[in-house]
Amino acid sequence: MVSFSTNASSIHDPYQKFREKRDALLHLLQRQLRIINDLKMSGREEVLHRLDERVRADNFKVLILGEFKRGKSTFINAMLGDEILPAYARPCTAIINEIKWGESPLALLHAVPDADGTVPPPQAVSVKELESYVTIPTDMNEGSAIRENPYDKVELFWPLELCRNGVEIIDSPGLNEHDIRQKVTMDYLSTVDAILFVLSCEALGSQSELDVIDNTLRTMGHEDIFFICNRFNMIRPKEREDIRQHGLVKLAPRTKRGAERVFFINALGALDGRLNGDMEAVEQSNLPHLEKELAKFLATDRGRVKILRPAVELKSAIQEARRIIPERQGMLRTDMKTLEKRHESAQIPLRQLETKRQQLVTQMANFREDTRILVGDRTREFYRNMADKVDDWTTAYELQNPVKMPTKGQIERAVKEMVEHLARQMEIEFSQWQKSTLQPLVQERLEARKQELDVKAAEFINQLDTLRVAVSGVALTPLEKQTGNGRPISPLERILAAAGGFLIGGIGSAGIGAVFGYEEMLKSLIPQLLIAVAGIAFVGFNPWVLIPLLAGGGLVEGLIVADSVNRKLKAKISQNYAIEIRTSAHEQANQLASSVAQELKKIEDAVDDGLGKEIQSVRDQVNSILQEKKKGQENVDRKLKELDGIAQSLNEIDGDLDDLITQMAML
Repeated sequence: MVSFSTNASSIHDPYQKFREKRDALLHLLQRQLRIINDLKMSGREEVLHRLDERVRADNFKVLILGEFKRGKSTFINAMLGDEILPAYARPCTAIINEIKWGESPLALLHAVPDADGTVPPPQAVSVKELESYVTIPTDMNEGSAIRENPYDKVELFWPLELCRNGVEIIDSPGLNEHDIRQKVTMDYLSTVDAILFVLSCEALGSQSELDVIDNTLRTMGHEDIFFICNRFNMIRPKEREDIRQHGLVKLAPRTKRGAERVFFINALGALDGRLNGDMEAVEQSNLPHLEKELAKFLATDRGRVKILRPAVELKSAIQEARRIIPERQGMLRTDMKTLEKRHESAQIPLRQLETKRQQLVTQMANFREDTRILVGDRTREFYRNMADKVDDWTTAYELQNPVKMPTKGQIERAVKEMVEHLARQMEIEFSQWQKSTLQPLVQERLEARKQELDVKAAEFINQLDTLRVAVSGVALTPLEKQTGNGRPISPLERILAAAGGFLIGGIGSAGIGAVFGYEEMLKSLIPQLLIAVAGIAFVGFNPWVLIPLLAGGGLVEGLIVADSVNRKLKAKISQNYAIEIRTSAHEQANQLASSVAQELKKIEDAVDDGLGKEIQSVRDQVNSILQEKKKGQENVDRKLKELDGIAQSLNEIDGDLDDLITQMAML
């Protein structure tokens, strides 16, 4: 392994600064956990432990995408500074390479789950042997090999500086196959921090590449894409400016920061330069410029979210602890007999609150089921409309590889081309339907549901706070009902906060939640919903079975003229494809509707959990104070003094957290 590069410090400085901020946040979390434990806030303790684990494990995930033969493996190796990934000479199965930090090289091959859902243990293999596991044999059909692939992903652990900085490189195989695009959508688009899309300057921006960008990546919420125009060195010097302008015209409008996110590089030159210690060649490759911009984006833009999001969660825990302290003080100063009487009187209101909780959750479950049925109906309508459009799609398309001699090989290629064209049309239509129909439908229902939730949550919280005052004898002050920035916290936000509300959701909620708080989390669920829906939109829908079916005998029997073969071939494909859509429509609609319902259940579960923790908090506080009072007055006096110290510690943690939030906001 060779160390690199001339500007290594400038590239790694942003990561170092992020790690310092993350370490500061983790230190504050540990301090707060000790306080939460002292205050017997078991529900909040559970939330903060989960938050601590997430902050520690939340590395920067970078997904590398691109079609086959674009130099993707060479580009990744150039970034890593070592020949980690073999540049496969043949197309690969739908297997993902996850490259992570490890003290020593290690490769783990993960098999797909068994039919009963059992996940086999990972298998350690040599990196040099990976090609035999993941490439498609020359005598095997690509689509069949991908669908029958027994492996899910490879984890590569390597002692590389980039990975030591907390960056995980996720290498997707070529996007030429629909099945691979499907797997990437399902497994990764909701979790990655950045997408690097590798293209080749020798064939810049094919229609299939632009379709993936427009109909998958951007639709799923990834707006700030890094476009890597590789092999710029293969373009003749006098043509390079034309290629550059051509690339900018095609790609700049498809990424949030325009031309700043389009990079023309020589990955092979960068790799050779790093392996040979030739830093001039590395600089000339233009790869260091990309790395600086990527580091800035990850450690600053995404790093801000990774700090602010849990920081706001921690801020909520601090505010809740501040509210608990006067309640504990009030109960400690109350005589035992009075406190026991209050505790007994609280049992009926507590049971009433449990009933309200069950009613509210039942109402949310009914809403979820109604939404599932409505989405299923709309989806079946969509598939019926698509089946009616297949004939027009087929008629308008001219085969690029028409059958000239009616051999099985030529027919198979033509069928594959036609089926892939129809699949692209389906993806385009589905993307448009998501935006025009599905997203507005779910958005409107979520907003209406949120208004109802606000009312119900307010009723619950008012009753709960009345009970807390009755038990503790201490009234809540206005300050204790505010968030860290002084904005009044809504009842629904408070309930979600008790459940650890920021821990649900994906790329959308990560950004919105960190800035605006829990109230926006319901709206931010939309991007996550779209990812879930796209991930299963065509599961079970398998028109690729048409390839061996139509490529067999019978279709060309008695046909001599090639034009007749192609016309009959297209007609047969159109007929079978439409039948496949109609046959699969009901199952597809049910699966898609169920995926929407599963995402909605995250809100339902969070509200249920939050309501339960609010109720349990009352019980925990009274029971813990009764135990303390049974130990005698001396113990009570000591606990009162400790609470004064805890209050001071909370102020210190809150001040340090405000400083950290200010620093991150200024980045």
